Amino acid sequence: MWLAEDAWRAPIGDFPPCWASAWGDDSYGLWADLAIDGISQRMRWIEPSGPEGFWMGASQAERNAIKGNAVRDLANQYEHEPRCVVVQEGFWLADTPCTQALWRAVTGENPSHFQVQPDAFERPVEQVSWNDVMNKFIAGFIATPEWGTMDRLCLPTEEQWEYAARAGSRSAYWWGDTPDDARANWNRLHGGTTAVKRFSPNPWGLFDMHGNVWEWCADRWQPRLGARPDLKRRVLRGGAWFDIPSSARAAHRFRWECADANRYQGFRFAMRSPCGPQARGGGASR
Repeated sequence: MWLAEDAWRAPIGDFPPCWASAWGDDSYGLWADLAIDGISQRMRWIEPSGPEGFWMGASQAERNAIKGNAVRDLANQYEHEPRCVVVQEGFWLADTPCTQALWRAVTGENPSHFQVQPDAFERPVEQVSWNDVMNKFIAGFIATPEWGTMDRLCLPTEEQWEYAARAGSRSAYWWGDTPDDARANWNRLHGGTTAVKRFSPNPWGLFDMHGNVWEWCADRWQPRLGARPDLKRRVLRGGAWFDIPSSARAAHRFRWECADANRYQGFRFAMRSPCGPQARGGGASR
């Protein structure tokens, strides 16, 4: 799949993963399916960035172009000038937000507000707090060793999330700087959530990185770099069906208390690779 000099990009020792029911390589990259009680979630391999890293954050010009005073104020308060961030380890990331079907398969319940529609099971689960995700969904995997994920399941970090959302871009959205209603669910245009694969994926095969539901990240909230972490709040990314497009930019940051749950927020999960940078030979010093 890769030339020898590019082997650092691969999930060495982890392909196919032990948890995969199917796997392959397509135009977006490596994929592997995680199947739970007949419900399948496609995971995408997100390669490490290499020493060149990626540019995380939003320029002042991007923030100045925001339509909506409230969001512009939040952006200027919480977003950062672009800075180079190195993602040293690759990871697996769900290609969609967690669906109602998968949440129910793991937890046995469905807390979603939008659960009576004909396509409800294909919509993202919402009304789940950060605590719910950790104590019900991720703990459910840990407690079920036959699913093969061991302790690898997690939420992406804020850096991982933005790296995956950008998929090599430096624009406000993966397709450019102009909002496009044909590419994302926002602005209350659909009256609620939509099925997770309704819109086209980004170049890494990830759906709904902009809009539909806010997505919980692993990180404690820090309003600025170097600030003291807020012990009660966690980061959310990606905007939601209810919000204006500026809230769904790749760089936009938001937060809620860990116990908060509402119909605007969901999550997508990640899977750690067992191989650290040291397992990639020359990759770590490339």
